[in-house]
Amino acid sequence: MDSGRNGGGPSVFRRDLLRSIGAAGLAGLAGCGGSEGVTDGDGTPAPTPVGNFPVSGDSVTFGFNVASSGAYSTAGKQEIRGFKLAVKHINNGGGWVTSEKYNSPLDGDGLLGKDVEFVVEDTGGSSDTARSNAQRLVDGEEVIMLAGGTSSSAGLANQEVAAQNQVIYMATMANTNSLTGADCNRYSFREMFNNHMAAEALAPALSDEFGKNANYVKIFQDNDWGQTLRDDMDAALGNVGWAPVWDTTAQVGTSDYSQYAADIKSVDFDVIVLGLGGLDAVNALRAFRDEFPESNIVLPMASREIAETAGGAIEGVIGTVAWSRAINSPLSNTFRETFREEYGSSTGSSKSAAPSGAAHIAYTQALQYASAVERAGTFNPIDVIGALEGHEYDAGLGPQTLRACDHQAMRQVPVVRGKSEIQQSYGTYYDLIGEPADVQYACDSGPAANCSLGGS
Repeated sequence: MDSGRNGGGPSVFRRDLLRSIGAAGLAGLAGCGGSEGVTDGDGTPAPTPVGNFPVSGDSVTFGFNVASSGAYSTAGKQEIRGFKLAVKHINNGGGWVTSEKYNSPLDGDGLLGKDVEFVVEDTGGSSDTARSNAQRLVDGEEVIMLAGGTSSSAGLANQEVAAQNQVIYMATMANTNSLTGADCNRYSFREMFNNHMAAEALAPALSDEFGKNANYVKIFQDNDWGQTLRDDMDAALGNVGWAPVWDTTAQVGTSDYSQYAADIKSVDFDVIVLGLGGLDAVNALRAFRDEFPESNIVLPMASREIAETAGGAIEGVIGTVAWSRAINSPLSNTFRETFREEYGSSTGSSKSAAPSGAAHIAYTQALQYASAVERAGTFNPIDVIGALEGHEYDAGLGPQTLRACDHQAMRQVPVVRGKSEIQQSYGTYYDLIGEPADVQYACDSGPAANCSLGGS
């Protein structure tokens, strides 16, 4: 557990007492006059407890539950850097907090008169570990906000615990449709685009690149994330005339993909589609590049972390990324520069100090929550939810909205092509293919059609 504390916090006893009493208990204690007679010590009415609200003391704590070990650790470590940078700017100013382009009520002096602390837990990429970590952060650390995920399974676990405990959850690199679809809930919000949006962004770009009526082989992870990505890619590619001619699934953690490559030697195909993430994607890219050096490869969910580890195997590979250094906008440039200033000296390398999409998503999510708190004027999660829902903002990719109907950000999706290993030596791994794609969908279609947020 990594902790970034500046001081004390509210007592566990006080929080448990408020939670056990609840709104009905407060009314009962007040007698027939209801809860208006209950005070918090200074003669003012005590607020109804919700999750870890109300808070006391001079600080509040954010809980960051990410994969800093395991197959997704390179992305998780970037998330931690993005989170820490956001907390620094919330407390001390800088970055987007002091940028007029961000249009935020934050002033760089903490949140509502309190310093922001943070505690980091390592999920290892495990949903069970993520779930137990999240509960510990809520109970033991009394976090006012939970963030992270790094993988879809861990993201779903985080969101489940957050809803059960009435704590807001800001998801990071969790792409599965169900997070803002069938499994959506009132307390969870996602900035990252989902599988459906990635597929819709890729299909026209792939049709332009490789033509219509192409044949493709496909390998997808054998889990919910992989299965929904497979279905979304098949639907989107079918709309541009592509047809699958061979497919299989792979277990998460597969290290040797040489047999998969050998299996398609006799198949007549134009493109290989790899619905894999983390080290699985790296291992597959290397195996297929060894067997088919000139093949056309699509990695629907690419990332800087995958490219950095895969090296030359990423050259020419087409996919989507959460954010790209190549995006030239005032907020994108500010994030890139402040990130490099913060982490460049500690690594001694401008390449390793460059931020990735995972860091950008984490930074965005922490500031989204903090800005909503300031707009609401309270840490009460019910009011903060209201401040987040329907909020229009810019996170460096142009205007976007955090929708009220499913808590999914309607944002643009960057489509990219992998650079050669020589070009990567300068710390850039992808070239943008055109402008980031606008793939908005209605609240009664796509994954949102299966979302029912329910009451508070």
